[in-house]
Amino acid sequence: MKALFLILALSLTASLSLGKKNRVIPYIYLNNDQTLHFRIIDSIIPVYEYGDEDDRFRYFEQVLTEILEEIDFPIPYKIERFGARKPHNQPQVDVFINKWGYNGLGEIEVQLNAVLRQTPDRNKLGYFRYADGAAALISSNRRTDKYNEVLKKALVKLVAELNKRFENEFEAELDIIDSN
Repeated sequence: MKALFLILALSLTASLSLGKKNRVIPYIYLNNDQTLHFRIIDSIIPVYEYGDEDDRFRYFEQVLTEILEEIDFPIPYKIERFGARKPHNQPQVDVFINKWGYNGLGEIEVQLNAVLRQTPDRNKLGYFRYADGAAALISSNRRTDKYNEVLKKALVKLVAELNKRFENEFEAELDIIDSN
């Protein structure tokens, strides 16, 4: 009886999946008539050091702006915190900060996920990770610089992925930034 039920269930599942059309998600291209909105979603619990909360968004905004200015990003952009409303029909990159700190191996590590959205479609840009040497015994100013340096390496990978959405490529500049 169980075998008969299993066979019926499998055949029903197979017939339903054959009748269902696979939805093709269009590839989102970026053009100069639009403003690209970077929406930063910090999914890390706030860190308290020396009595103050670190404002990761401010550092993130600063580093991403540096990268986009260095490469002469071809379209206008805005960097916003999660919750900001964007105009309808404008592209948006949701950047999820999954990790930005020590990884337990003596390194500072950044882990980001990014999704490009334009109503009603969305394309995954990917998972971006970078880790670099320890900064445990350095001053707090130098530690912030090291955090930003590691973040910059991960963001260069993200911007390189965005490069595939344009006709004009700016990959040469990204290689120069990545080597610094």
